[in-house]
Amino acid sequence: MLNCCIIEPARRSDCGSTGAFLVANAARKAGHNVDAINYDSDATDYDVEMLSIHHSSDYPRLLKTKKHGKIRIIGGHITYNNPRPVIPYADYICMGDGEEWIKEALAQIEGTGKISLPKSIDSSQWINGSELPERNYLAKLEPTAYLNRAGTRSAAWYIETARGCVFNCEYCELGNSMPYRFANTEKIKQVIDNLDKSKAKKIVFFAPDEASHKDYNELLDYAKKAGFRQRFGAYRLDQVIKKGGMPVELNQLVKIGIDGLTEKTRFRVGKKITNSQIFDFFKIMVESGHISFKCFQMIAHPWEKLEDFDEWENLMNRVVRIPTKKNIFLRIKWTPLIPQPCTPLSGVTPVYDFEMAERIHIWHQEMKLPRSEPGWFLGFDGLMSKKNHKQQIAATVGDESFLS
Repeated sequence: MLNCCIIEPARRSDCGSTGAFLVANAARKAGHNVDAINYDSDATDYDVEMLSIHHSSDYPRLLKTKKHGKIRIIGGHITYNNPRPVIPYADYICMGDGEEWIKEALAQIEGTGKISLPKSIDSSQWINGSELPERNYLAKLEPTAYLNRAGTRSAAWYIETARGCVFNCEYCELGNSMPYRFANTEKIKQVIDNLDKSKAKKIVFFAPDEASHKDYNELLDYAKKAGFRQRFGAYRLDQVIKKGGMPVELNQLVKIGIDGLTEKTRFRVGKKITNSQIFDFFKIMVESGHISFKCFQMIAHPWEKLEDFDEWENLMNRVVRIPTKKNIFLRIKWTPLIPQPCTPLSGVTPVYDFEMAERIHIWHQEMKLPRSEPGWFLGFDGLMSKKNHKQQIAATVGDESFLS
């Protein structure tokens, strides 16, 4: 048996990822001890240290993470996309899905003290600039549940329902970096049946969005009837229109993505959603009684122009005139495009337009309060600065020397 630790060098609020749990759980089932520790822990007596890196924003904490084990393995979402910046900080890197890989890797460490597996990187043998190995993917998802944030008000059972994405939008790595797979519906229901409601009455179905599983709404309804409150992530508004709504509580926050200011941009990147569909989505949801929304609005495509905001502003002027008997709260987070290495837009240069940023800020000041109540309250959830945008792009495409 090996004495192992798993670390997520992320913000405390972002720790407890599904991926980290699945890898640690697989190692435990293989007979090894696995402790979950913080990146700034002083513990140094482990045989193997497993780091799960979510995003390039974790890099500053990675640099502060002292080595807690004799052998350091790095995995996580970053290894589907671009693992090059973290190669110098690992002994070995798991490329892609890690549940089956980690069992073989730990068995080899027990036997020989080192890992020699395909779909991996041995940093001691790596030559900078070499072609990355093929990624490792599970052929089939077996649903399991784990309790995240136990003992807190945010405690929830997490169940992975899908991996990858059925859609292939040109800006998004989820549909381009890994194959799409979804878990069996009846097996997910069996997992729900065996959950302990005394520990948590919330369920999180972990997937890119509700369209990632063909029976997502059926599972929502099943969880509700079993006595659970289901927290969910983003919805594809075109799917909501198609289904005529969604079976979730009216006071839950509904998240959607609008990936471009204009129809032309959305169609160009593969997110073929029209202005009319966006309007129809809000109309259906408001008429159904939903009152809380968050929109992730992508901007900074290289072909985008300041006048594109006119089309988006006209659309939103129509939306906020949808009649309502209750106050509606719509928060908007503005997300500049960060080209991902594994996507068709990997080589483009996004344009951070200061005039566009200024117009967004002015528009929010003008629209934050409704002209009468009940009405629409539009909240501003932030816009990344040009400095941070530039840093994120550099980190996303960085090579082996980036962090040094």
